[in-house]
Amino acid sequence: MNQELIHYLQQQLRTTDERLKRFTHSSDGKKHPSRFMFVKLKQYIDDFLEKKSENKMIIIPGFRGVGKTTLTAQMCEHYQRRIKHTLFISIEDAKNLFDVGIAEIMNAYESILGKDLESIDYPILIFLDEVQTDPKWAITLKSLFEKTTNVFFCCTGSSAVTLQTTSNLARRAVFERMPPMCFTEYEMVKNNIFPITKLKDFIRQAVYFSQDADAVYASLLRIQPSVNQYWSKVNRNDIRPYLAYGALPFSLIMPNETVVYESISLLLDKIIKSDLSTIGNFDIETLGAVKRILFAIAENDTTSLKTLEDRFGLSRLTIANIFDALEKAELLIKIPAYGSNMTIAKKANKYLFMAPAIRMSFFYLTGLESTYLVRQGKLLEDSVGSHLYREFILRGQGAIRYDSAQGGADFILQIQNNRQIIIEVGMGKKDRKQVANSAKKINAVYNIVFSESELRIDHDLKTVFVPLDYYFLM
Repeated sequence: MNQELIHYLQQQLRTTDERLKRFTHSSDGKKHPSRFMFVKLKQYIDDFLEKKSENKMIIIPGFRGVGKTTLTAQMCEHYQRRIKHTLFISIEDAKNLFDVGIAEIMNAYESILGKDLESIDYPILIFLDEVQTDPKWAITLKSLFEKTTNVFFCCTGSSAVTLQTTSNLARRAVFERMPPMCFTEYEMVKNNIFPITKLKDFIRQAVYFSQDADAVYASLLRIQPSVNQYWSKVNRNDIRPYLAYGALPFSLIMPNETVVYESISLLLDKIIKSDLSTIGNFDIETLGAVKRILFAIAENDTTSLKTLEDRFGLSRLTIANIFDALEKAELLIKIPAYGSNMTIAKKANKYLFMAPAIRMSFFYLTGLESTYLVRQGKLLEDSVGSHLYREFILRGQGAIRYDSAQGGADFILQIQNNRQIIIEVGMGKKDRKQVANSAKKINAVYNIVFSESELRIDHDLKTVFVPLDYYFLM
């Protein structure tokens, strides 16, 4: 038995309070507010402790910076007074120090407990952070799941963990992906302003699942008082910092924008170095070009592979593999062109950033942040793309495309029941031009324009102009 590892775990257990506080409190001692996921995760653990559910392993994937470590630290802090045995451990730190994986850590923990995990007859909560740093994490967690009944595992990892999951583990563990924050979550975390119960669901149902444009308009008009009630508590100027950096929760504890964007830059470096190498087989030279390719996408999200090939001296296949890895790491969202397979093959994919802050970080660090007013439309498009990804792609309920024709619409949402909705977004008062262009060739049930206009309907074009007041509440 690795005595050094046992001593390390003993020290981790002894200093749990201090270690948790580093993640759950700011430097001035103020407690960080929790995200929506806290309530969901707490319900899983309560059901386990009260023997209402057989779920005993939750895996939370998400790219670095969305708050997974803080969430699990908050959860451990919440339960450690109630549950005698809790363990909060970074697999990444342990691997860096001792070159060990989850199996060795659990063996050491059993030595401390004086019992094998399968013979434990009291509840234990184990929080494992950054499990993907152990190459054998999936098979080890499957084994732990099968041999324990009174141990609950809460594990976080990069977005790549969903790719490395065995089918056996997928049937046993519950996966709860953690995306960047939506606007109402940002307001809750930053200003303690809570969303109105069920309002998001009402808006989502009206915008995406109504029978026709008239039904969309009528439903949104009906809930307008609730929307107005929410915005009477919120400073509209918060939209700018939210789009610029606020979707990433760590930005809220940073002293200024410069530090935020420098942190995002370091975050990207770590994702490229640590996560992309586990997703794709890239050499050092190729990985060195990834950040420059991301900047090229920040400038022009529909840049062709040929253009990038000429610019960076990498083969199209290598660049395509980089995009595939960035998509799997959930840094980028791929939006293919609308049309037949032949059309899609000829047209460049559009790539949006999972969090607008990533795009903005490139502008800021290259001295282009003063162009926010010009670029805010792209930041909003990133936000809407991330929203559609979260609401439809992750749920396996639809696909998103874009109209590659000149003057075409930003998105075509295709839902499983063969519904198509043309969506155009903009920070200003958008006209009907893009939607009208796309509607000539795309048979949509109706069209949506998210903009700063008043709520109104164009019957001839079966288009509803939906104020951003509604969009930001979804």
